[in-house]
Amino acid sequence: MGIAVEALFTSALGLQPPWVVDDVRLDTAKRRIDFEIGCHTSRLACPACGAATQPVHDRLRRSWRHLDFFQFDAWLHCDVPRVACGACGKTTQVAVPWARPGSGFTAAFEALALTLCLDLPVRQAAELLRCKDKRLWRRIEFYVAQARALEDFAGVRTVGIDETSLRRGQHYITVVHDLDRKRLLFATEGREHRTVVEFAEDLKAHGGDPAQVRHVCMDMSAAYAKGVALALPEAQISYDRFHVVSMAIETMDQVRRAEMATDAQAVRAALGTGQRKTLRQLLWGMRRNPSTWSARQLQAMHWLQRSTLKSARAWRLKMALREVYARATAH
Repeated sequence: MGIAVEALFTSALGLQPPWVVDDVRLDTAKRRIDFEIGCHTSRLACPACGAATQPVHDRLRRSWRHLDFFQFDAWLHCDVPRVACGACGKTTQVAVPWARPGSGFTAAFEALALTLCLDLPVRQAAELLRCKDKRLWRRIEFYVAQARALEDFAGVRTVGIDETSLRRGQHYITVVHDLDRKRLLFATEGREHRTVVEFAEDLKAHGGDPAQVRHVCMDMSAAYAKGVALALPEAQISYDRFHVVSMAIETMDQVRRAEMATDAQAVRAALGTGQRKTLRQLLWGMRRNPSTWSARQLQAMHWLQRSTLKSARAWRLKMALREVYARATAH
């Protein structure tokens, strides 16, 4: 290819002297384009100590995956100089301007990959980028470690601890959030008491003080409660709304099932019907928010509220609990 094309790609890649594109090779069969980059100088600043105009000792061959050009896989290749420094005595490879040290991807490719991983599973992002997912995971781990090294947890006072399923089955992770600043503080595998102890250690590593944590909102896990007692000694525990309301709904269902088993005739009489469909509408009406009731559920709940059934009392208690949370949230 002519010099004009090489100069064009030198500009497109954002290269500045002494870095230039020396050659461009296009393989339409393999749908691949390769850029040969040269560093045309015999002296560079020492990467270790910064001493100027030190001699180039030798050059090492390196390659990087770059953003696609015209739907073709793009690769950059360069014989990267190593500088023999007379000032510090070290022989060090210079940093290239298009990639961080040790990476096989250019900075632009890494930026695209990480952007995709924000919204897609890593495996799916890797398929779109035509690379192995392990390579993406290494980049994620690198940048997460960099970001976490800058975190300051000195002001953490109120945290939320919860578990979530990592995959289908019994594989869980524990996550800890700063409820004041709405940010993720910590995540680790498992849901045992040790996960809270590990969080406390990580909190200290980032400038926080476990003794300054005043409030923990969590589910009713005995393991988490044990961990809080051990690692966050000054924290007061409250149970999160989701788990408390879920327990109330489960208790209400137990009352309804028991009443149907022992006094089904009274339930049917209260509803004015023995039809299974109506009884099923009662089940869903008791569970759902009144604003989402269907016409049949509205009818079933109308008669339930006018009865003296235990199920009616259980439903009223559940709704009273929801009202407590609604008023607390409003204030």
